[in-house]
Amino acid sequence: MKAVPLLLLLSLPRIAFTQDSLDLHKPIFLYGLAAYDIAKSFGVSIGASAPFHSVINLKTGAERYEFISSELGEYRHPFAYTSILFNVGVGVEYIRSSKHFSELSISQGVMRSIYDGKVYELDQNGNIKDRKLYGRTYFTTQFAYSVNYKMNKKSQNLWFIRLRPCTWLQYPYNSFLKLHFSLQAGITYCLKNHSLS
Repeated sequence: MKAVPLLLLLSLPRIAFTQDSLDLHKPIFLYGLAAYDIAKSFGVSIGASAPFHSVINLKTGAERYEFISSELGEYRHPFAYTSILFNVGVGVEYIRSSKHFSELSISQGVMRSIYDGKVYELDQNGNIKDRKLYGRTYFTTQFAYSVNYKMNKKSQNLWFIRLRPCTWLQYPYNSFLKLHFSLQAGITYCLKNHSLS
C-alpha cells in the first residue's frame, strides 16, 4: 500500500511533460501513392488520415497523433489480373521536426481481383457461356511505415514527399495466406486548421 504514493510521486514529472491536446486544431492528410509489389505487380492508391487523439511532450516539443485512415487502390499484375482494394486502419504519427514526420499503421480491407481474358462456365443445360468480370474476393491485412519529408523550407508549405514500405497479407489464397511486400512513393497534402475536437 505504501508503494502507491511512491508510484504517483515518480510519475508526476511524466504527467507534467505530456498533455492531452484535444482542443488543438489537428491536420488532416490526403495522399496519393504509386506502388510496386515485389510479386511483379504495380498500382496506385489514394487515401486520407484524420487524427482523433494527440499528445504533446512539453519538454521536447515532440507530438504524437493517433489517427484513423482509409485508402482505395488498384493493383495490376500483367497478363493475369487487376485488383481493387479498399481498407481502413489505425495508426500513430510522430512529429519531431517541422521538416518531416513518420507514421506506423495497421489496416484491414477487402480486395477484389478480376481475371484477364475470357472465363467460361457451363450452365445447368451443359451450354458454355462467357462470364463477365470474373474474379475472386479476398481479405487483406496491411502493416506500413511511412516517412514524409517537406518539399521545401517554407513554413507554410503543405506538400510532403511520402515514402512507404509495407507488408500485407492476402487471404484466403488457395486456403492459405499470400504475403506481399510493396514499395510505395507519392505526395502528401496537409489540410491545416481543421478542428476535430
